[in-house]
Amino acid sequence: MSTLLEIVSKCNCVSDIELLVECEGLYTFLINGSTVGHMSANDVTALRGILKEHPRPVFKFDDTQRTLSFSDEFNDCTTRSAAVAELLAQMRSEKTWAPLSKWRDELYPIYDSSAGVAVMIERAASSNFGIRTYGVHVNGFTHSATGELRMWVGRRSLNKPTWPGYLDQIAAGGIGDGMGAWECMVKECGEEAGIPPELVRHGRFAGTIQYFTRTEMGLQPETQFVFDLELPSDFVPVPTDGEVESFLHLTLDEAVERLKLGQFKANCAACVVDFLVRHGVVTPDNELDYLAILDCLHRPLPHPAPRFC
Repeated sequence: MSTLLEIVSKCNCVSDIELLVECEGLYTFLINGSTVGHMSANDVTALRGILKEHPRPVFKFDDTQRTLSFSDEFNDCTTRSAAVAELLAQMRSEKTWAPLSKWRDELYPIYDSSAGVAVMIERAASSNFGIRTYGVHVNGFTHSATGELRMWVGRRSLNKPTWPGYLDQIAAGGIGDGMGAWECMVKECGEEAGIPPELVRHGRFAGTIQYFTRTEMGLQPETQFVFDLELPSDFVPVPTDGEVESFLHLTLDEAVERLKLGQFKANCAACVVDFLVRHGVVTPDNELDYLAILDCLHRPLPHPAPRFC
């Protein structure tokens, strides 16, 4: 079985992005001089092939510095977003990048150094550009009459394109289309678990986890806004949108065992470990790698991010 440090390290698996850039010849994606993502050499080659046939050169490349950036005429969010949407639609139809086969019709923001939205891109292309993405994860839990804490977890549908059949939070999802974290949390709780608004309003913001991961689709630096939602002991979540096959009501010991057996989706596992730390289940007194685990759960990311007031 895996240790807790191995579990969170599986999610935060990119330890040195600059070394990876050098070793694999990645291209750095720049907007107004700030690094907002990284693209593989193969994806750059495919992108260039499409651009040769495109009436407008949306991107320009510097092969000496190994960078790509928007051509000068695309100098605001509106023009960039429209150009990228047109380009990606063509690439989807021509099957240029494999992740585009999982087209979501959902836009993700890319922020610049001013914390403003520099461009919106189709979610399915986020891993090709290696941009920082954002999401919400909700820890649904209950307390019994004797005080026992149990966690509700979902089993992902076997039809999901990623991590089918693995365990997940009671609700989770990416933040796109200008949606806020709380709004996204409410939406996902209703859509994935049938949790009514009068229960969702008891949710509490519990901080963030951050990691830099890599999948077969590409690089993914990500920030997850985490919420804890205590539910009535007699409430039973119901799969409503096909994303979840069923729900399990686990004791914390059962959750830890399934973590160590590798039954959770990687970032969901990290979120469960964060819950265990915050609720005093994992402490410096019982976990040798306590500080290393915290470092993995709260990885600083070099990409520009939004500001909040």
